[in-house]
Amino acid sequence: MKWILFALIFLVACSQKDSAENPVPKKLGWSSAGLSIEVSEVNSLGTGIESVTRAGEYLFARNDRVIDGKRRFQLFIGKVGSLLWKELELPDGDVPNVLYSDSGMLFVGTYFSRGGARLWKFDPQNETWNAVPLPVVNPKYPITDSAYGIDGIAKFQGRFVLSFSNGKMGERNPIYFESEDGSWKIQNVGFPIEESFLRAVEWNGSLYAMTYGNGLVRFDSSDSEWHRLNDPRVECENGNWNESSTLARDAAWNSQGLLVGFANLEGIFQLSASENWVQKLDCSLQIQNEDVILSSKNPASVYRILPYQKSFIVLGEGSAIYSPEENRWKNLPPIPGVSEILDGVLVNDTLYVAAFQKGVMKLPTSVLDSLIQTKTVLSEVFE
Repeated sequence: MKWILFALIFLVACSQKDSAENPVPKKLGWSSAGLSIEVSEVNSLGTGIESVTRAGEYLFARNDRVIDGKRRFQLFIGKVGSLLWKELELPDGDVPNVLYSDSGMLFVGTYFSRGGARLWKFDPQNETWNAVPLPVVNPKYPITDSAYGIDGIAKFQGRFVLSFSNGKMGERNPIYFESEDGSWKIQNVGFPIEESFLRAVEWNGSLYAMTYGNGLVRFDSSDSEWHRLNDPRVECENGNWNESSTLARDAAWNSQGLLVGFANLEGIFQLSASENWVQKLDCSLQIQNEDVILSSKNPASVYRILPYQKSFIVLGEGSAIYSPEENRWKNLPPIPGVSEILDGVLVNDTLYVAAFQKGVMKLPTSVLDSLIQTKTVLSEVFE
Protein backbone atom coordinates (compact mmCIF):
# COMPACT_ATOMS: atom_id res chain seq x y z
CA MET A 1 0.00 0.00 0.00
CA LYS A 2 2.86 2.36 0.85
CA TRP A 3 4.49 1.65 -2.52
CA ILE A 4 1.27 2.57 -4.30
CA LEU A 5 1.06 5.82 -2.31
CA PHE A 6 4.71 6.70 -3.13
CA ALA A 7 4.05 5.96 -6.82
CA LEU A 8 1.05 8.29 -6.85
CA ILE A 9 3.05 11.07 -5.17
CA PHE A 10 5.86 10.59 -7.71
CA LEU A 11 3.44 10.74 -10.65
CA VAL A 12 1.77 13.92 -9.36
CA ALA A 13 5.17 15.60 -8.78
CA CYS A 14 6.33 14.71 -12.29
CA SER A 15 3.08 15.97 -13.73
CA GLN A 16 3.45 19.30 -11.90
CA LYS A 17 7.08 19.63 -13.00
CA ASP A 18 6.16 18.93 -16.61
CA SER A 19 3.36 21.50 -16.46
CA ALA A 20 5.74 24.11 -15.07
CA GLU A 21 8.39 23.42 -17.71
CA ASN A 22 5.91 23.02 -20.57
CA PRO A 23 2.93 25.27 -19.79
CA VAL A 24 -0.20 24.82 -21.85
CA PRO A 25 -0.14 27.54 -24.53
CA LYS A 26 -2.64 30.25 -23.75
CA LYS A 27 -5.00 31.25 -26.54
CA LEU A 28 -4.55 34.86 -27.48
CA GLY A 29 -7.56 36.82 -28.57
CA TRP A 30 -9.98 39.57 -27.66
CA SER A 31 -11.04 40.11 -24.07
CA SER A 32 -12.99 42.75 -22.18
CA ALA A 33 -11.08 45.80 -20.93
CA GLY A 34 -13.58 46.12 -18.08
CA LEU A 35 -16.09 48.52 -19.61
CA SER A 36 -18.75 46.27 -21.08
CA ILE A 37 -22.32 46.62 -22.28
CA GLU A 38 -24.81 44.15 -20.88
CA VAL A 39 -27.02 42.42 -23.44
CA SER A 40 -30.10 43.66 -21.54
CA GLU A 41 -28.94 47.26 -22.10
CA VAL A 42 -28.62 47.09 -25.90
CA ASN A 43 -32.18 48.28 -26.53
CA SER A 44 -31.51 51.43 -24.52
CA LEU A 45 -28.28 52.30 -26.35
CA GLY A 46 -27.38 54.53 -29.21
CA THR A 47 -24.11 53.10 -30.42
CA GLY A 48 -22.74 52.30 -26.97
CA ILE A 49 -19.03 53.03 -26.57
CA GLU A 50 -18.25 55.33 -29.50
CA SER A 51 -14.69 56.41 -28.81
CA VAL A 52 -11.68 55.37 -26.77
CA THR A 53 -8.41 57.25 -26.33
CA ARG A 54 -5.41 57.46 -24.05
CA ALA A 55 -3.82 60.33 -22.09
CA GLY A 56 -0.70 59.32 -20.20
CA GLU A 57 -1.40 56.13 -18.26
CA TYR A 58 -5.15 56.58 -18.42
CA LEU A 59 -7.83 55.41 -20.84
CA PHE A 60 -10.96 57.39 -21.65
CA ALA A 61 -14.16 56.19 -23.31
CA ARG A 62 -17.33 57.97 -24.38
CA ASN A 63 -20.67 56.18 -24.21
CA ASP A 64 -23.90 56.93 -26.08
CA ARG A 65 -27.03 55.53 -24.44
CA VAL A 66 -30.56 56.27 -23.29
CA ILE A 67 -31.22 56.62 -19.57
CA ASP A 68 -34.72 57.19 -18.22
CA GLY A 69 -35.97 57.92 -21.71
CA LYS A 70 -33.33 60.56 -22.43
CA ARG A 71 -30.26 60.26 -24.60
CA ARG A 72 -27.11 60.70 -22.55
CA PHE A 73 -23.43 60.85 -23.39
CA GLN A 74 -21.15 59.54 -20.66
CA LEU A 75 -17.39 59.89 -20.17
CA PHE A 76 -15.43 57.15 -18.38
CA ILE A 77 -11.84 56.94 -17.11
CA GLY A 78 -9.77 53.84 -16.39
CA LYS A 79 -6.10 53.20 -15.74
CA VAL A 80 -4.10 51.31 -18.35
CA GLY A 81 -3.89 47.64 -17.35
CA SER A 82 -6.79 47.85 -14.91
CA LEU A 83 -10.33 46.60 -15.45
CA LEU A 84 -11.80 49.31 -13.21
CA TRP A 85 -13.55 52.34 -14.73
CA LYS A 86 -15.50 55.23 -13.28
CA GLU A 87 -17.68 57.93 -14.79
CA LEU A 88 -16.41 61.49 -15.09
CA GLU A 89 -18.77 64.46 -14.92
CA LEU A 90 -17.90 67.57 -16.90
CA PRO A 91 -18.21 70.93 -15.08
CA ASP A 92 -21.52 72.79 -15.34
CA GLY A 93 -23.26 69.66 -16.58
CA ASP A 94 -21.67 69.99 -20.04
CA VAL A 95 -22.10 67.12 -22.49
CA PRO A 96 -18.94 65.39 -23.81
CA ASN A 97 -18.77 64.97 -27.58
CA VAL A 98 -15.26 64.69 -29.01
CA LEU A 99 -12.12 63.50 -27.18
CA TYR A 100 -8.56 64.55 -28.02
CA SER A 101 -5.36 63.62 -26.20
CA ASP A 102 -2.27 65.85 -26.14
CA SER A 103 0.81 65.93 -23.88
CA GLY A 104 -0.74 63.66 -21.26
CA MET A 105 -3.91 65.77 -21.04
CA LEU A 106 -7.43 65.03 -22.27
CA PHE A 107 -9.32 67.72 -24.19
CA VAL A 108 -13.09 67.37 -24.43
CA GLY A 109 -15.27 69.29 -26.86
CA THR A 110 -18.88 69.68 -25.68
CA TYR A 111 -22.08 68.81 -27.51
CA PHE A 112 -24.94 71.37 -27.53
CA SER A 113 -24.44 72.10 -23.83
CA ARG A 114 -26.13 74.80 -21.81
CA GLY A 115 -23.01 76.97 -22.01
CA GLY A 116 -22.62 76.45 -25.75
CA ALA A 117 -19.58 74.97 -27.45
CA ARG A 118 -16.76 74.70 -24.93
CA LEU A 119 -13.36 73.06 -24.77
CA TRP A 120 -12.36 71.48 -21.46
CA LYS A 121 -8.86 70.37 -20.46
CA PHE A 122 -8.66 67.47 -18.00
CA ASP A 123 -5.56 66.56 -15.97
CA PRO A 124 -5.91 62.82 -15.19
CA GLN A 125 -3.19 62.83 -12.52
CA ASN A 126 -4.98 65.42 -10.39
CA GLU A 127 -8.49 64.91 -11.82
CA THR A 128 -8.94 68.63 -12.41
CA TRP A 129 -10.88 70.44 -15.15
CA ASN A 130 -9.92 73.75 -16.74
CA ALA A 131 -11.83 75.58 -19.47
CA VAL A 132 -9.83 76.65 -22.52
CA PRO A 133 -11.00 80.24 -23.24
CA LEU A 134 -12.95 80.39 -26.53
CA PRO A 135 -14.15 83.93 -27.27
CA VAL A 136 -16.85 84.67 -29.83
CA VAL A 137 -14.66 85.81 -32.71
CA ASN A 138 -17.55 86.83 -34.93
CA PRO A 139 -21.04 87.77 -33.60
CA LYS A 140 -22.55 85.92 -36.59
CA TYR A 141 -21.29 82.69 -35.04
CA PRO A 142 -22.34 82.84 -31.36
CA ILE A 143 -20.63 79.69 -30.10
CA THR A 144 -21.86 80.47 -26.58
CA ASP A 145 -25.35 79.61 -27.85
CA SER A 146 -26.52 76.15 -26.75
CA ALA A 147 -27.14 75.32 -30.43
CA TYR A 148 -23.39 75.03 -31.01
CA GLY A 149 -21.13 72.07 -30.33
CA ILE A 150 -17.56 70.99 -31.07
CA ASP A 151 -17.34 68.12 -33.57
CA GLY A 152 -13.63 67.96 -34.29
CA ILE A 153 -10.31 68.77 -32.58
CA ALA A 154 -6.98 68.74 -34.40
CA LYS A 155 -3.59 70.40 -34.37
CA PHE A 156 -1.89 72.29 -37.20
CA GLN A 157 1.61 73.72 -36.95
CA GLY A 158 1.55 73.00 -33.22
CA ARG A 159 -1.71 74.85 -32.47
CA PHE A 160 -5.33 73.79 -32.01
CA VAL A 161 -7.96 73.78 -34.74
CA LEU A 162 -11.59 73.36 -33.65
CA SER A 163 -14.52 72.45 -35.87
CA PHE A 164 -17.96 73.55 -34.65
CA SER A 165 -21.40 72.28 -35.54
CA ASN A 166 -24.59 74.31 -35.37
CA GLY A 167 -28.00 72.89 -34.54
CA LYS A 168 -29.70 75.68 -36.49
CA MET A 169 -29.86 74.70 -40.14
CA GLY A 170 -28.75 77.14 -42.80
CA GLU A 171 -26.00 78.80 -40.78
CA ARG A 172 -22.27 78.50 -41.22
CA ASN A 173 -20.27 76.30 -38.88
CA PRO A 174 -17.14 78.20 -37.77
CA ILE A 175 -13.67 76.67 -37.71
CA TYR A 176 -11.40 78.20 -35.08
CA PHE A 177 -7.62 78.37 -35.59
CA GLU A 178 -5.44 79.09 -32.58
CA SER A 179 -2.85 81.83 -33.18
CA GLU A 180 0.67 82.10 -31.80
CA ASP A 181 -0.40 84.69 -29.23
CA GLY A 182 -3.21 82.47 -27.93
CA SER A 183 -6.00 84.32 -29.71
CA TRP A 184 -8.37 82.64 -32.17
CA LYS A 185 -9.30 83.24 -35.82
CA ILE A 186 -12.14 81.89 -37.94
CA GLN A 187 -10.92 80.29 -41.17
CA ASN A 188 -14.00 79.31 -43.18
CA VAL A 189 -13.13 80.37 -46.72
CA GLY A 190 -13.61 77.42 -49.07
CA PHE A 191 -14.93 75.05 -46.43
CA PRO A 192 -18.30 73.48 -47.40
CA ILE A 193 -21.27 75.33 -45.89
CA GLU A 194 -23.08 73.54 -43.03
CA GLU A 195 -20.13 71.14 -42.70
CA SER A 196 -17.71 70.32 -39.91
CA PHE A 197 -14.84 67.89 -39.76
CA LEU A 198 -14.56 64.68 -37.79
CA ARG A 199 -10.78 64.47 -37.78
CA ALA A 200 -7.97 66.38 -39.45
CA VAL A 201 -4.38 65.33 -40.16
CA GLU A 202 -1.36 67.51 -40.89
CA TRP A 203 0.54 66.20 -43.91
CA ASN A 204 2.85 67.62 -46.55
CA GLY A 205 2.60 71.14 -45.10
CA SER A 206 -1.22 71.25 -45.20
CA LEU A 207 -4.14 70.29 -42.97
CA TYR A 208 -6.43 67.61 -44.43
CA ALA A 209 -9.88 67.47 -42.85
CA MET A 210 -12.31 64.54 -43.06
CA THR A 211 -15.90 65.77 -43.41
CA TYR A 212 -19.31 64.19 -42.88
CA GLY A 213 -20.45 64.31 -46.52
CA ASN A 214 -17.94 66.27 -48.59
CA GLY A 215 -14.93 64.01 -48.54
CA LEU A 216 -11.51 65.51 -47.99
CA VAL A 217 -10.81 69.26 -47.66
CA ARG A 218 -7.30 70.74 -47.57
CA PHE A 219 -6.26 73.93 -45.74
CA ASP A 220 -3.21 75.82 -46.98
CA SER A 221 -1.60 78.42 -44.76
CA SER A 222 -0.21 80.14 -47.89
CA ASP A 223 -3.62 81.48 -48.89
CA SER A 224 -5.54 80.72 -45.63
CA GLU A 225 -8.24 78.91 -47.59
CA TRP A 226 -9.79 75.46 -47.74
CA HIS A 227 -9.74 73.50 -51.01
CA ARG A 228 -12.15 70.67 -51.77
CA LEU A 229 -10.41 67.61 -53.21
CA ASN A 230 -11.86 65.37 -55.89
CA ASP A 231 -13.38 62.18 -54.53
CA PRO A 232 -11.72 58.84 -55.25
CA ARG A 233 -13.53 56.59 -57.67
CA VAL A 234 -14.14 52.94 -56.89
CA GLU A 235 -13.14 50.67 -59.74
CA CYS A 236 -14.29 47.08 -59.24
CA GLU A 237 -13.49 44.03 -61.31
CA ASN A 238 -16.89 44.32 -63.00
CA GLY A 239 -17.59 48.07 -63.12
CA ASN A 240 -17.37 51.43 -61.35
CA TRP A 241 -19.32 52.62 -58.30
CA ASN A 242 -19.58 55.83 -56.30
CA GLU A 243 -21.89 57.15 -53.61
CA SER A 244 -23.42 60.62 -54.00
CA SER A 245 -21.89 61.89 -50.74
CA THR A 246 -18.48 60.96 -49.38
CA LEU A 247 -17.99 60.29 -45.68
CA ALA A 248 -14.28 60.40 -44.84
CA ARG A 249 -13.51 59.15 -41.34
CA ASP A 250 -9.76 59.03 -40.71
CA ALA A 251 -6.34 59.33 -42.34
CA ALA A 252 -2.71 58.50 -41.62
CA TRP A 253 0.39 59.25 -43.66
CA ASN A 254 3.33 57.14 -44.72
CA SER A 255 6.23 57.50 -47.17
CA GLN A 256 3.93 56.80 -50.13
CA GLY A 257 1.21 59.30 -49.33
CA LEU A 258 -1.87 59.83 -47.19
CA LEU A 259 -4.03 56.79 -46.43
CA VAL A 260 -7.69 57.84 -46.15
CA GLY A 261 -10.51 55.67 -44.86
CA PHE A 262 -14.10 56.14 -46.02
CA ALA A 263 -17.29 54.91 -44.39
CA ASN A 264 -19.43 54.81 -47.53
CA LEU A 265 -16.93 54.02 -50.28
CA GLU A 266 -16.29 50.70 -48.59
CA GLY A 267 -12.59 50.97 -48.05
CA ILE A 268 -9.31 52.80 -48.02
CA PHE A 269 -7.45 54.89 -50.60
CA GLN A 270 -4.05 56.52 -50.86
CA LEU A 271 -3.58 60.16 -51.81
CA SER A 272 -0.29 61.08 -53.47
CA ALA A 273 1.55 64.37 -53.04
CA SER A 274 0.17 65.39 -56.44
CA GLU A 275 -3.33 64.59 -55.09
CA ASN A 276 -4.03 61.54 -57.22
CA TRP A 277 -5.98 58.69 -55.67
CA VAL A 278 -4.79 55.08 -55.63
CA GLN A 279 -7.35 52.44 -54.69
CA LYS A 280 -6.29 50.03 -51.94
CA LEU A 281 -9.22 47.63 -52.01
CA ASP A 282 -10.58 44.77 -54.10
CA CYS A 283 -14.29 44.77 -54.83
CA SER A 284 -17.12 43.57 -57.05
CA LEU A 285 -20.61 44.89 -57.82
CA GLN A 286 -23.75 42.90 -57.14
CA ILE A 287 -27.40 43.46 -58.00
CA GLN A 288 -29.69 43.02 -55.01
CA ASN A 289 -33.37 44.04 -55.01
CA GLU A 290 -32.68 46.11 -58.15
CA ASP A 291 -29.98 48.08 -56.28
CA VAL A 292 -26.30 47.94 -57.02
CA ILE A 293 -24.40 46.73 -53.95
CA LEU A 294 -20.66 47.07 -53.47
CA SER A 295 -19.01 43.96 -52.08
CA SER A 296 -15.50 44.58 -50.76
CA LYS A 297 -12.89 41.93 -50.04
CA ASN A 298 -11.16 44.33 -47.64
CA PRO A 299 -12.44 46.24 -44.57
CA ALA A 300 -15.60 48.19 -45.31
CA SER A 301 -16.76 51.41 -43.62
CA VAL A 302 -13.36 52.40 -42.24
CA TYR A 303 -13.61 54.37 -38.97
CA ARG A 304 -10.04 54.47 -37.68
CA ILE A 305 -6.50 54.03 -39.04
CA LEU A 306 -3.70 53.37 -36.55
CA PRO A 307 -0.02 53.19 -37.58
CA TYR A 308 1.68 50.08 -36.22
CA GLN A 309 5.30 49.26 -37.04
CA LYS A 310 5.47 49.51 -40.86
CA SER A 311 1.81 48.61 -41.20
CA PHE A 312 -1.59 50.13 -40.41
CA ILE A 313 -4.44 48.79 -38.31
CA VAL A 314 -7.70 49.56 -40.13
CA LEU A 315 -10.80 49.44 -37.92
CA GLY A 316 -14.40 49.42 -39.13
CA GLU A 317 -16.72 46.80 -40.59
CA GLY A 318 -14.29 43.96 -40.88
CA SER A 319 -10.97 45.10 -39.41
CA ALA A 320 -7.52 44.22 -40.71
CA ILE A 321 -3.82 45.07 -40.89
CA TYR A 322 -2.63 46.68 -44.10
CA SER A 323 1.02 46.43 -45.16
CA PRO A 324 1.78 49.14 -47.79
CA GLU A 325 5.14 47.63 -48.77
CA GLU A 326 3.43 44.37 -49.72
CA ASN A 327 0.04 45.90 -50.54
CA ARG A 328 -1.41 43.06 -48.47
CA TRP A 329 -4.33 42.79 -46.05
CA LYS A 330 -4.61 40.43 -43.08
CA ASN A 331 -7.88 40.23 -41.19
CA LEU A 332 -7.94 40.74 -37.42
CA PRO A 333 -9.63 38.01 -35.40
CA PRO A 334 -13.33 38.87 -35.14
CA ILE A 335 -15.01 39.90 -31.90
CA PRO A 336 -17.99 37.57 -31.37
CA GLY A 337 -21.28 39.40 -31.85
CA VAL A 338 -19.64 42.66 -33.00
CA SER A 339 -20.23 43.96 -36.53
CA GLU A 340 -18.24 47.20 -36.28
CA ILE A 341 -15.28 48.69 -34.44
CA LEU A 342 -15.74 52.45 -34.12
CA ASP A 343 -12.45 53.61 -32.60
CA GLY A 344 -9.18 52.34 -31.21
CA VAL A 345 -5.90 53.25 -29.54
CA LEU A 346 -2.58 51.46 -29.08
CA VAL A 347 -1.14 51.52 -25.57
CA ASN A 348 2.14 49.72 -24.84
CA ASP A 349 1.56 46.10 -25.85
CA THR A 350 -2.25 46.27 -26.19
CA LEU A 351 -4.79 47.43 -28.75
CA TYR A 352 -7.94 48.88 -27.14
CA VAL A 353 -11.05 49.35 -29.28
CA ALA A 354 -14.61 50.67 -29.00
CA ALA A 355 -16.68 47.70 -30.13
CA PHE A 356 -20.16 48.56 -31.39
CA GLN A 357 -22.75 47.87 -28.65
CA LYS A 358 -20.22 45.67 -26.83
CA GLY A 359 -17.85 47.90 -24.86
CA VAL A 360 -14.11 48.45 -24.70
CA MET A 361 -12.24 45.34 -25.83
CA LYS A 362 -8.51 44.64 -25.90
CA LEU A 363 -6.12 42.56 -27.99
CA PRO A 364 -2.42 41.81 -27.28
CA THR A 365 -0.11 43.28 -29.92
CA SER A 366 1.60 39.88 -30.07
CA VAL A 367 -1.41 38.83 -32.15
CA LEU A 368 -0.74 41.71 -34.52
CA ASP A 369 2.94 40.72 -34.72
CA SER A 370 1.95 37.18 -35.58
CA LEU A 371 -0.33 38.38 -38.36
CA ILE A 372 2.36 40.62 -39.83
CA GLN A 373 5.22 38.13 -39.64
CA THR A 374 3.54 34.84 -40.53
CA LYS A 375 0.97 33.45 -42.89
CA THR A 376 -0.87 31.50 -40.21
CA VAL A 377 -4.50 30.78 -41.01
CA LEU A 378 -6.56 32.72 -38.45
CA SER A 379 -9.18 30.02 -38.10
CA GLU A 380 -6.49 27.60 -36.90
CA VAL A 381 -5.40 29.95 -34.11
CA PHE A 382 -8.56 31.60 -32.81
CA GLU A 383 -11.30 29.02 -33.22
